[in-house]
Amino acid sequence: MNKDPSLIEMQSDRVRIRPWEQRDLLAQESWPRYTDPFSTLWNTPRPVSLNGDYIGYAAGMRRIWAIEDRHKRLIGRISLREVEQNRRHSRLGISLGSPYVGQGLGTEALTLFLNHYFGPMGFLAMLLDVAGFNRRAVHCYERLGFRHVESDWRHVGRDPALRLLDNPMYRELQPFFRRERRGAWVQFFEMELRKEEWVWRSQ
Repeated sequence: MNKDPSLIEMQSDRVRIRPWEQRDLLAQESWPRYTDPFSTLWNTPRPVSLNGDYIGYAAGMRRIWAIEDRHKRLIGRISLREVEQNRRHSRLGISLGSPYVGQGLGTEALTLFLNHYFGPMGFLAMLLDVAGFNRRAVHCYERLGFRHVESDWRHVGRDPALRLLDNPMYRELQPFFRRERRGAWVQFFEMELRKEEWVWRSQ
C-alpha cells in the first residue's frame, strides 16, 4: 500500500520536514518573541465574504509539518489550509522561530516542501497571503517564483506598533498602511505559484 505523501519526511542539507506532533507545541512556545515591532501584524486574519458581505475570517482544517535543523531542533512550521483537493490548490502558512530567521533556512525548507507539494502530493498551485510591509518574506516568495495576484486591506485597530510609523526609520513602510480615526488598515498581497512555473524554475 502506498504511503500517504503528506506523512513522508523530507530532508535537505540543513533542514528536515516531518509531520507535526503534539510535543512540538511546547517546543514552539519556547521560541523567544520577535524583536520586530510590527511582527504582531504579520498574521492578521484574511477576511472572507459571501455575496460581497464580510462574514468572518478564513479558517478550516489545516495540515501541519514541523521544520527541524540538522540538530533536530524545532525551528519552524509549515501548514496548508483551505485545501481544495478537486481544484488541486491550497493556502500556505510558514513561520520560523526568531533565532532562525535570516539564515536562509526558511527558503531552504520551502524549496524542499514545494518539490514534494508539486510532486508526490499532486497539487497544481499554491496560494499565500503576506503582509506587504514584511519585505523579507515578500522577496523570498518572489525569488521562488510566486507572482502577485491581487491585494486587500485588513483592519488592525490601534496596535501600539502603529505609532512607530511617524519615525523616519520606518518611512518606507508607510505606503502599506492606511490610518484613520477607527484605527488602521494594513495591505496584504495575494500571491500564487503554479506547478508549471515551479518545474520550469527547477530545471
